[in-house]
Amino acid sequence: NLQYIVQINWVETHTTRSIEQSSNRANMSIERAIQLSNQIVCFFETRCFNKALLSSCSAMEVLQQPSYMAEQAPSVIGGSNDFIDQCILNHDKTSSSDQTIMDDDFIYEHGIVLPMNTFDATVITPVLIFNCALSYQLAARHCDDHGTHRIALLERAASLYQVVYNGQDQELNTIFKCAILNNVGVIHKMLGRSEAAKACFDYLVSIMMTYVAADNSKYLRLVQGFWNNVLGNGRETAPAA
Repeated sequence: NLQYIVQINWVETHTTRSIEQSSNRANMSIERAIQLSNQIVCFFETRCFNKALLSSCSAMEVLQQPSYMAEQAPSVIGGSNDFIDQCILNHDKTSSSDQTIMDDDFIYEHGIVLPMNTFDATVITPVLIFNCALSYQLAARHCDDHGTHRIALLERAASLYQVVYNGQDQELNTIFKCAILNNVGVIHKMLGRSEAAKACFDYLVSIMMTYVAADNSKYLRLVQGFWNNVLGNGRETAPAA
């Protein structure tokens, strides 16, 4: 009996250590994912778009690591609160998008900064993917090659935005969804897909009208740039060659 008890204690001790080690590895992966995501935003602010793109590739690799995936719920794209919108508001900039670079279309280009103590995968994963998508879009916007390379960057950005948007709850993180709709609409317009762009901007109007009805100043300030795209959607933009 004593030998049996000793054996049980040994198993319990080593199981506990194994769980703690797995948890530590997972926490390190989560911290690394947040660091890379926030680093991308820093590169946006310093207009180092190629570096942002490289960090995006590293961030996407973290998402595929077993130690990160082990901590995730079956669905990690959609959350149950408005925390992403709060992150956007906390990092709010009064102006966005260098509209003189190529055209007059407004891009929400700040990226989203996450607190380092964030451990909710339904927040971390969509924010990280959004920042990655934005890095592809901004790299395309500032790309000298207007041919196939630029198109590939835009298509990659659009596909990542779509992944994030499809996973969002209809009633939550409205500013976040507006930013995605706006940026995808701009991509479609840059690619000459006028009907797809119009569909994005039309739906964007329906969402933004809720803020107009509520007369919420902090939200209205954030969506001003989106209105520029909605009102100017009739302008024709030459598609990528």
